[in-house]
Amino acid sequence: MSDAESARSETGSGRTVLDLGDDYFFSVHGRVEFIVFEYRVASLAWLRDRTVHSVDAELAELRATRTSAAHRIPGWEGESDQVLDESLAVLDEETRQIGAGIIVLLAAAALESLMNHMLDQPSDTRLHRAGLARKADELAARWQTAIDVTEFREDVGWLRKRRNVFAHRLIDDEPGPTPAEVFDDDMAHEALVRMSAIAWMLEEGWEEYLTRQN
Repeated sequence: MSDAESARSETGSGRTVLDLGDDYFFSVHGRVEFIVFEYRVASLAWLRDRTVHSVDAELAELRATRTSAAHRIPGWEGESDQVLDESLAVLDEETRQIGAGIIVLLAAAALESLMNHMLDQPSDTRLHRAGLARKADELAARWQTAIDVTEFREDVGWLRKRRNVFAHRLIDDEPGPTPAEVFDDDMAHEALVRMSAIAWMLEEGWEEYLTRQN
């Protein structure tokens, strides 16, 4: 099976991987850098879709088991309930949070990779090692006719902030500077929407730049 055929294989929801990706991003100009990015967005959209459906299905099954009491071991009813309740909590809280956090982290990483392709000047090598915000600021300054700088920086800042918050939660086991931040299915969706908005502006800037070179 070719890469394209693999990308188009059907998901458990009856939609192809690229169908899921098209909800968020598709390349307008078809440059290779953005086709690669398009496939990465599709992969993240598939990951979100599978996480949501898998967690929901597992929760429904466990709740049905709780109702039927099929999980109870005679003499250990209380302990059996506790184990099941803990499983429900892990799925509905930790698993959803980790799934959303992974989407945020990988969305930021995919954008950094894409930006490195755009930063193609000899003096840009140092920027390849810089963070997401620094790369974004440089490209926004270069392509002001193609990029809505306010929207661009807002979307980049949203992703950067949540990526950092999630990393602190995993590494430091602390809530980070915004403890009320909820990493869930909605946040994963918003991360994909914002990364795609950023990419579309980058694609227009890149296209203008390449056209001028020719």
